[in-house]
Amino acid sequence: MKKIHLISLAAASLALVLCAVYSLNSAPSYVRDAEARVASYLSYSFGPTTCQSDEKEVNAWAMKCKIESGQKDLNYTVYPAEKAPEGASRSFYIVAEDTAAKQSAKAELMVYLNINTHTS
Repeated sequence: MKKIHLISLAAASLALVLCAVYSLNSAPSYVRDAEARVASYLSYSFGPTTCQSDEKEVNAWAMKCKIESGQKDLNYTVYPAEKAPEGASRSFYIVAEDTAAKQSAKAELMVYLNINTHTS
């Protein structure tokens, strides 16, 4: 009986530590939303796509989307909606950072994300 309690306590402690590490290393919800939405829309147009983000600075995340066919990699910056120059209808605001990303902003479903393709 004591052995079961000890194992349960150890498992619960490990789960707590893993949850804490995950929450400290995970992106905010607006970034996760942008990754999911952009990957889905790009997949519709170009085939299976994955997007991953790394924090550049506070409230600015570099998102790289990789089209699995090897066709191209697309680079964006993701900001929270309140950083958009105009009102954003989603939790995020995206800026295309390279030519391929700018071209993708005009592809089928991607137009609904209102990706900024202009240089500042």
